[in-house]
Amino acid sequence: MTYFIIYEDELEARDLYKSIILRLVGDKDESYKIIEIEKYDKRTIRDVLLLEGRKIFILDIEVPGKSGLDLAREIRKLYEDWESQMIIVTNHQQFESAKFMGRLLMLDFVSKYYNCREHLREALVDAIHILDKGKYFSFTVDGELYKFPYSSILYIEKDKEDLSSLLFTKKTKHSIKMPISKIWKQLESDNRFFKSTRSCIINIYNISKVDFNNRIIKFGTVETNSLSRDRKKELRERIGSR
Repeated sequence: MTYFIIYEDELEARDLYKSIILRLVGDKDESYKIIEIEKYDKRTIRDVLLLEGRKIFILDIEVPGKSGLDLAREIRKLYEDWESQMIIVTNHQQFESAKFMGRLLMLDFVSKYYNCREHLREALVDAIHILDKGKYFSFTVDGELYKFPYSSILYIEKDKEDLSSLLFTKKTKHSIKMPISKIWKQLESDNRFFKSTRSCIINIYNISKVDFNNRIIKFGTVETNSLSRDRKKELRERIGSR
């Protein structure tokens, strides 16, 4: 189970953060849960930290009872949790410094007033990648084992020449002697992967832009036109305006 813990007293902000999370992970996956905390309560914090699973904290600086920064110190030093990922959301740019980032292992600082939606999404993707660093897609070619981190995969599509598939990463391209249907069975439980057509699986976390009119999905300098008309709406909902 992965827990997203939102420590924020403003309802509007919590709703925004939840919408960003749900676009990333979908709203039907029971392996993710969002917990909202609107004010400091020692028992509530203790109960959350005792939960078994991975945790990503979104901490507002100004919360009644204890600031997000002070709560981060408590989580790290009192509860000795140095594994959870922490993102600070703040109105105060002066808090963004190497001192706080280093001592408390903060992943990122996000301004509420400067491109908050996109910046927070990027920080959450980074947090998930860090927690998922042990997840690999594995296959063999001529008896040799290949392992690719999920985070490095851009998309996988059926090879038009035969029944094999082509895997595109951030740096390489590989032919896999495996049908796309079999690959999908391995990847479908992870919400970052999305079937843009019957014969193409994309990693939505690595998308840089989508041209919905021409049905082109871009991953930086790499792109594919494998986007069917009946999948456009769901993909748009998952990635927002990108």
